[in-house]
Amino acid sequence: MGRCTGECVPMKVEKTPPQVGLAGIGKGDYLRRQSEFDYVRANGTTLAGRLIVINIVSAPDNKVRIGIIVSKGYSRKAVHRNRARRLIRESFRLLRTGIRPPVWIIVIARRQLFSLKVQDVQGEFVQLLADAKVSVTDPS
Repeated sequence: MGRCTGECVPMKVEKTPPQVGLAGIGKGDYLRRQSEFDYVRANGTTLAGRLIVINIVSAPDNKVRIGIIVSKGYSRKAVHRNRARRLIRESFRLLRTGIRPPVWIIVIARRQLFSLKVQDVQGEFVQLLADAKVSVTDPS
């Protein structure tokens, strides 16, 4: 049992996205109020990528927080919009502890994100943060 008879095909192993430090997201890590979104839009810098657009501003509360926008223009189906939110949220969770200095970030999904994986979203997220001169470093 367990031995391959005939032609053996190795299992395909997905590459897991890199994680910076121990990560978890709580309720306090999200931008929720309209006034917080307005603050970021009024005072922040906008950077556009192929998959996402980010608005980023220095945090007035000294925390790294995120707001995610996936409108019906992205897709009329809630299941597609929710998947986009999950991809963005997971990318942020993996990078959150290494982001310096503390910033507030609004992430807006683009349609090209539809069929991609978390590794792709995380790669673009890291690139846009580097363009914004926000470092993503290993805290240990």
